[in-house]
Order: sequence, then structure tokens, then C-alpha cells
Amino acid sequence: MSVNHTVEPWDNPDMRRALSLIIDRQQVVEIAYEGTSVPSKTIFVQYAEMEPYINAVEDLWISPTADLVAGQALIEANGWAKNASGFYQKDDQELSLDIQTHEGFIEKRRVAAVVVEQLRAAGVMATARSVAGSTWDENQAFGNFEAVMDWSACGSVNEPWVSMNRYTQQFLRPIDRRSPGNNNFVRWSGAGAETYSQLVAQIGVLPLSDSAINPLVSEAMEIFMSEQVVIPITQARKLVPFDTTYWVGWPTQKNNYNHPCTWWNSTHQIIHRLRKADS
Repeated sequence: MSVNHTVEPWDNPDMRRALSLIIDRQQVVEIAYEGTSVPSKTIFVQYAEMEPYINAVEDLWISPTADLVAGQALIEANGWAKNASGFYQKDDQELSLDIQTHEGFIEKRRVAAVVVEQLRAAGVMATARSVAGSTWDENQAFGNFEAVMDWSACGSVNEPWVSMNRYTQQFLRPIDRRSPGNNNFVRWSGAGAETYSQLVAQIGVLPLSDSAINPLVSEAMEIFMSEQVVIPITQARKLVPFDTTYWVGWPTQKNNYNHPCTWWNSTHQIIHRLRKADS
């Protein structure tokens, strides 16, 4: 989940961290995914090739369960108190969070529904709103949102730079100006963001598996997580069915020559491997 850093009170890292602490990721897996996925430990996809980088920041791993006491303590330390309705309030303003979801992605809508219930139970007046895909994308690009249930840290598959680079300062734009490639559309800024960007730039020029990468990842992600730039929730496992009645040669666990997603730009590589079932 990505929260707009320019919208009060979510411009405060403590308040973003409070949201993360309140979310019970294991419950999200059990309800939204019906037990078919796992909670995220970091912003990275948990492929085997990513394990060295994920393990390098083990001290920063996100708990799969909520720490409601710690989350509410952060909110209350920032001057919020519960009203008669059980929601946090300050200066006659109720603490609320509007989460936009892509209308075409049932998975993310299900995740948002669980998160909304968890936040409301903790005292945050959260709501989820499904919008058209093009609107959802444009709202992120121009900063027209409070929060979105998204997958914007997606990118890295065998090295950390691609995902980490998405939040660097080269992509920072003011509200109402398009974020390039929807990178850093949360509009993270400040001294921590500048230092993080410099560290990521150093990673970007190193060869794969260079011994200098892990220490840089650890230092950069310490900043990233301390400011709760985004809120990782779960891994987005997909079930992709194939019918072999007429065509065979689809990717399988045994013959994993390509990832099985048919909505990605590598689909043509799968099509070229297919052959008639009776041939």
C-alpha cells in the first residue's frame, strides 16, 4: 500500500509507520488470499534469487502479525485521541484514510477490504474506493490520492536496484505534475530520501552479485523503512491455468523456461513454444 506523503497527517513517517504496525498481514493472507500467499518481509518479491538481498536486511523484516499497541501509541503520541465513536480525532478532525483500488484487480480489492476493517477496528476511519484503471493510474501519477492498494515496488527479480530505484529523487515531482513512469509517485522527499538516492545510485553501477551491494542495500533500506516510504503487505501469488487439450508446451514447474503470466510482454515467447497437442 502506498500513502501520499504530501497529505496530512500521512506526511509524518510516524503516522505511516502506525498504519503498517496496525495491519495484520497474516490475516490478510488467510482472508483475501484464502491461505494461498505469504506476508511480505520487505518491498522485494520473495524469489530465490532475491534471498541474499532480503536476508541482508533481516533486522528490518516486517512482522506478519499486527502490533496494535505500538501502532496506536504512535498515533496518540502525535496528538490524536479516540472520540465517542471509537475513531481517532484531533482538532475536530477525524483520522481517516481513503484507499483507492483498481477496479479490474479483484486481488487488490480483497486485500483493501481486509485492511480497511483492521484500520477501522484500531480507530482509523478507513474506506476503500474502486476506480477505473485509467483513473487509478492517473491519480497516482499526479498525486490525486490519499492511499492506493498497489504493486508499485514491483521490478526486481534477481537484484535489488530496479525496485529501489523507483523511489529515488530523480523522479520527484510536485503535485499536479506527472511522476515519470509512476516512480516515486508517493512523493517521498527530504534528507533521508536524498541519502537513500545516493546509495541506490552506487548500487546501480555495480555488477550483479558484487560484494559491495548488500551493505549498500542494508544502509539504504534502513532509511527507507525508518521513514515507512511504502507499506508492504503480502506477496502477490498468481494461479495461471493452462488447457492442454489443443496446445501443449506451456511453462510448468518442471519446464520453467519462462514465467507463466500471459498478460506480460514476454507472452510471445510462450506462444512461440506451443505446439498442437496431437503433433
